Amino acid sequence: MFRHDTMSNEQRQALIDGHQMFRGCDKMQAASGYHVDWPVGRGVFHNPDKSFVNWINEGDHIRIISMGMGSDVKGIFSRLSKGTAALEKGLMEHGPVKGTGQEPFQMHPKFGAITCCPSNLGTGMRGSVHIRIPKLIKAWGFKKIDTECRKRMCQARGSSGEHSAVTDRLGVSNWRRIGIPEYQLLDDMITCVNWLVEQEDAL
Repeated sequence: MFRHDTMSNEQRQALIDGHQMFRGCDKMQAASGYHVDWPVGRGVFHNPDKSFVNWINEGDHIRIISMGMGSDVKGIFSRLSKGTAALEKGLMEHGPVKGTGQEPFQMHPKFGAITCCPSNLGTGMRGSVHIRIPKLIKAWGFKKIDTECRKRMCQARGSSGEHSAVTDRLGVSNWRRIGIPEYQLLDDMITCVNWLVEQEDAL
């Protein structure tokens, strides 16, 4: 576990560059009020190979992340499922809900996971792939790529995440959340990414 308020600037930047740590100090996030007492009470946990990461109190109480290089979406999703189950078990046995009969992760019966960002209501899950498509970016530009992604229930993001610049690569993730099962959201992402790669190859 690495605490945001005690780690060195070098440690923080290395984790941010590796996509294991949130940046903080975002103007939109600060305006919403969830940066109160920043950076106290914030941090990150990751396993030794940094393929399973938990962001603590960026905005949501916890963000559970599974990541990896390559195209093994099933393997990455399986790690996410196992990790989430382990967290749930640990909280049931040792956390504040121990002996109460309450679930450790609260879900609204209609809206699902209640998250800081309303766009994540529902499953709260975002499956994302970073792909290198320099020819398509040059020929179409980011706006057209994002428009085409939206037609396929996905969205495009900058090279380093939301609101970041676009270089030779970008992130593609599922757009829908609420009322849709996780496997369908992943299928949206896979279908859209495969289509974009086909367009890149055609150029």
